[in-house]
Amino acid sequence: MSNTATILYCNCAYYDIVPQSAKSQVIKAIKDSDLTVEAVPDLCKIAASDGSKLQYWAGLDNLTIVACYPRAVRWLFHRAGVPLKLDNIKFLNMRTQSPDEIIKSLLVEEKKAQNQKNIQLEKNGDWIPWFPVIDYDRCKNCKQCMNFCLFGVFGLNEEGLVQVQKPANCKTNCPACARVCPEAAIIFPKYHASPINGDEVDEQAFQKEKTKVDLSRLMKGDIHKAIRQRDKNHKRFAKNGTKQQPSLNFSQLQNELDIPSEVLASITPDEMAQINAKAKKKCQNSDCCQNDCDDKPENKSSD
Repeated sequence: MSNTATILYCNCAYYDIVPQSAKSQVIKAIKDSDLTVEAVPDLCKIAASDGSKLQYWAGLDNLTIVACYPRAVRWLFHRAGVPLKLDNIKFLNMRTQSPDEIIKSLLVEEKKAQNQKNIQLEKNGDWIPWFPVIDYDRCKNCKQCMNFCLFGVFGLNEEGLVQVQKPANCKTNCPACARVCPEAAIIFPKYHASPINGDEVDEQAFQKEKTKVDLSRLMKGDIHKAIRQRDKNHKRFAKNGTKQQPSLNFSQLQNELDIPSEVLASITPDEMAQINAKAKKKCQNSDCCQNDCDDKPENKSSD
């Protein structure tokens, strides 16, 4: 490989987590320079769909990535099956560094460049690339994310390791699986707050935050059962004429896990069928069960 410096620039075209004015300033400097540049609309979307491009970039000997948090970028590449050789990578973080800082750093690379540019900044396609990536340096494979997720985003590989297998199934702007992860191993690169956005984990702050999300208290054992009950409540009333209340406090769930209200409201009939099927399966948490949920054999009844 050549030692020519290549700049990979992500425009994060689907979200405004970086001010447009800052992005415009950096891209203008790139266009006006002699830098060798690959500018893409959205690195997340590429990571979900085109590993070959990431493979090429990861193979370069001298690569500068202008995007968001390095931890998020690293695991985006890993999600596509392309581990980055970190010794060959320089990261510039558009979320924490000023345009002037980034431009100054890029101009250091300009003397190594060969004036090759491939700049594509516009959105393409209807899908908004919001989905989780897993930091396997932190993941303990507890499978809590997979058991929690209502929409089949996660699955297991042949070795039994949790993977993000269906990124397009993820509900836009919902970070709930990351909020319940006991190891802060799940990243949503477009999320607004640390460490879910890919920032390095402040262990002391994280331990304090973990105490705020008591999943067993929120869920009372089974979110799938509660979702099914909520769906029935629209059709079924108690003997006194009032709607039966599900065990799950949806308002509290939305607030503590930062689930947009429109996510639960938008559950489709097909997704409800999947929830029903999942709820009828043997509990996936049986190996650590404390028999403190509502789904005990004596409480089961036919639908």
